[in-house]
Amino acid sequence: MARIAGIQIEKDSKGHMTYARINLKKHKDLFPYLEQKGAIEEDEFDKLAKDCITGDELRAEMSKRIATYPERLKKMKAK
Repeated sequence: MARIAGIQIEKDSKGHMTYARINLKKHKDLFPYLEQKGAIEEDEFDKLAKDCITGDELRAEMSKRIATYPERLKKMKAK
């Protein structure tokens, strides 16, 4: 049997092939197959992370908010 870099075959005590360890960094082409078989699923953290804003969006929103502070201070002092 030919050896392929990034794939290791493990055998049980009787010598039967039971497991295959695959380095997915080297074999990215296997992702669609593993997703189709249900071996790779999106976890809860990934689902929540999709709804979050990025760091750039956060900085933009905070910059807008901080830009209004001088006006707010003038209004507070006027009261």
